[in-house]
Amino acid sequence: MSQREASEPLRRVQHRSRETCEIVGHRIRELRKVRRMALRDLSQATGLSVGYLSQLERNLATPSIRALSDVARALEVGINWFFPDPEAEASPEAATVVRGAKRRALRFASGIKDELLSPSLSGALEMLLCTFEPGASSGEKLYEHEGEEAGYVAEGQLEITIEERLLHLQAGDSFQFESRRPHRYRNPGPGRTVVVWAMTPPRY
Repeated sequence: MSQREASEPLRRVQHRSRETCEIVGHRIRELRKVRRMALRDLSQATGLSVGYLSQLERNLATPSIRALSDVARALEVGINWFFPDPEAEASPEAATVVRGAKRRALRFASGIKDELLSPSLSGALEMLLCTFEPGASSGEKLYEHEGEEAGYVAEGQLEITIEERLLHLQAGDSFQFESRRPHRYRNPGPGRTVVVWAMTPPRY
């Protein structure tokens, strides 16, 4: 995928999900300083421009999935590190239940919104509610990582490329594959796509 420098403004999301983009910027800057890295060092490690990284840290740009993956890899953390809970949950059910109005969410510049359905990322399984705007994708290049993933297309269409195989899924279809196989995904349709996604181990 080419240089990711989108600055699409955030919009109010359904269920009033707690957007974490401000926390993303703060956490990138905080961890970069802990790692004793200058912006130019992070730029060299990720292939992202110093200007774009500076915008991310100051919450002036929203990251793409690929950009956030590259930053996380360079800072030696998983993407789940960027999924903090901005509010301490005092409720005794917080370790088991996620209420619809209290989902943590990340909106990516590519047009994908990920809402965390799992109460925490400390276990072996992670669940996401992924919403793709028309044309939204994970990027032009295939990517891979450890683990396994599966999903259910609740609304719209989903196109998944796994190695050299192109798969077209409709609402009601489901999928499962090993994440170490190079893959990418996108919404090829004119409307939005909603997918309930599960991964193990947790990646986001």
